[in-house]
Amino acid sequence: MEIPTVRSKMVSQIQHMASHAIIKDRRFLDDEQLIRSEQLAVLEEIFNANVRDAEIHELSSHFAGILRGDHPCHLAVWGKTGTGKTLTLSYFLTLLAEMARDQNVAFRHEQLDLSTPRPCFRALNDLACLLGASKRYKKGISLEELMLRIEAALADYRGYLILFIDEVDNVRRDRDTFLSFLVRRLPQRIQAKLVLVFASNRLNWPDHLDPRVKSFLKLNELVFKPYDALDLQHILRIRVEKALHAGTVQAGVIEKIAALASQDHGDARQAVALLARGAYLAEKAGGNVTLAVVDEAATEIGTDRYLTLLRSAPVQLQAAMAGVIEAISRSRGAAVGTGEAYDAYKGFCQATGLRCVSGRAFADLLAELDMYSLLRARVLSRGRYGRTREILLDLPAELIEKMLSTIRMNFDLRQ
Repeated sequence: MEIPTVRSKMVSQIQHMASHAIIKDRRFLDDEQLIRSEQLAVLEEIFNANVRDAEIHELSSHFAGILRGDHPCHLAVWGKTGTGKTLTLSYFLTLLAEMARDQNVAFRHEQLDLSTPRPCFRALNDLACLLGASKRYKKGISLEELMLRIEAALADYRGYLILFIDEVDNVRRDRDTFLSFLVRRLPQRIQAKLVLVFASNRLNWPDHLDPRVKSFLKLNELVFKPYDALDLQHILRIRVEKALHAGTVQAGVIEKIAALASQDHGDARQAVALLARGAYLAEKAGGNVTLAVVDEAATEIGTDRYLTLLRSAPVQLQAAMAGVIEAISRSRGAAVGTGEAYDAYKGFCQATGLRCVSGRAFADLLAELDMYSLLRARVLSRGRYGRTREILLDLPAELIEKMLSTIRMNFDLRQ
C-alpha cells in the first residue's frame, strides 16, 4: 500500500475544501477587507432594517441646524467596543454631506483616527495631514508651528467643519493641550463653524480634563447601547446573504449566535467572528453550519483567547501559571496557597532550567495572572500568622490541560 505524500495530502485537503465551499465572499465577514463603498452599502442595509434607529434619530436632531444656518454644539458619543459608533458616525456624516451639497451649504467633515495611543504632537500632525497643512510626519518643529499651520490651512474656509475625533482618550501626553487647541483656540482663529464630534469607549473620559477646558467644552452626549439579540439577527442575516452560499446555514443558527452574543457582550464584531469561525469549521468538516458547529466555534474562540495570551506571555509568567496548575492538580482541584504554588513553580523551573524569581516577585506574577482572568487570587488574613493568597482556577478542565500542554511545548517539554 502506497503511503500518501505530503503533496498528495495537501492536494486532497484543498480539493475537499473547494468541493464543500460554504464561504462565498469572506470579505463580508471582516469589514476591514471591504472597500469604502461596500462598507457604506452594507451599513445602509443594516440601518434600513431599523438597527441603530434611535441613534440615527438623535444624530439627525443634533445636526439638523446645519441645514438651516444654525451652529450645533459639540457632540460626545460613548459606547463599548463593537457597538458601531465609528461606522454609524461615518455613514451619517457622509449622508449629511450629500444633503448639504444638495442645498448648497458649505460643509466639510474629516475623521481623525486615534485608535492607537499617541502624544499630542503626533495627533496634531495627523490632523494637519488631514487638513492639507502637512504632507508627512514632521520632526524638529514645535507644537505652536503645527497649530499655526492648521489655522493657515483653514483660514479661507467659511462653511461648516465637522471634526470627528475617534478614540479621543488615546491622546496620552499633553491631552489638555490638544483639546485646548481644538476647543478654545481654533474656533477663535478661523471663520469656519467648527463642530467637534468625540467618540470614546470610556464614559469617564471628560472627568479628567483640565477645568478650563471643561468649562469651554459644552457637549451633547449620545450613548450607544450594546446590540440586542434582534439587532444582531438583522446584522447576521445580511452577512450570511452576502458572505455564504445559500442553504448552508441551518435554521436557528443565526438566532443562536445572536442570543449568545447579546448575553455575553452585545458586540457585533464578535458575533460576526463567531459566524465566520462556524462557517470555517463546517467547510473543513464538509457539512453545513449547524447548531453543534456554533457550539464548537464558541468553545474554540473562548479557548483561543487564553492560549494566544499564554503563548505570547513572558516565560516567567508562563512558568508561574504552570506552577499554579500543577499545585491545584495535586490538591485535586481545591484552592491552594501562595507557598504551595511557589513550590510547584520552583519545581517547574528546575525541570526547565529557568531561573527562579523571589517569593515577592512570584506574588506579582500571580497578581498579573489574576488581572488577565487566568486565575482568581483572594487575599486571606490568618491573624498573627500573616496574610496569604488563596488561588483558584475557574476555567474548564479541558482548557486547563491545553494551557499546561501549551506552556510545556513552549519550554520544549512533553507530558
